[in-house]
Amino acid sequence: MTQQQRRATRSALARYGQRGYRQTFEGRGWSLAIEQARLLRMRYFEHRSIEDVMEQLNLSYSTYQKAHSDLLSTIAVYAAHNGQL
Repeated sequence: MTQQQRRATRSALARYGQRGYRQTFEGRGWSLAIEQARLLRMRYFEHRSIEDVMEQLNLSYSTYQKAHSDLLSTIAVYAAHNGQL
C-alpha cells in the first residue's frame, strides 16, 4: 500500500461514520469494502454460516461469493508477501 493509498483509506474511514456519507458515490465504494471486512469477521472469527452472513449483510449468493473470493485473494497476497505462502 502506498502512502497516498494509506492516507486516502484513513480519510475515508474517518468520514465513514458521518451522516449521509454512505449514500455518496465514494461512500458506497467504501461501504462495500467495509462490508467485505465484516464478512471476513463474521465467517471466520465468529464462525457463522454462509447463509447467516448473507442474511445479516443482505447479500445474494453471487455477491457473497465474489466478496469472499476477493477477500481470500487479498489475504493470500499479504500472506505470500510475509512468507506464509
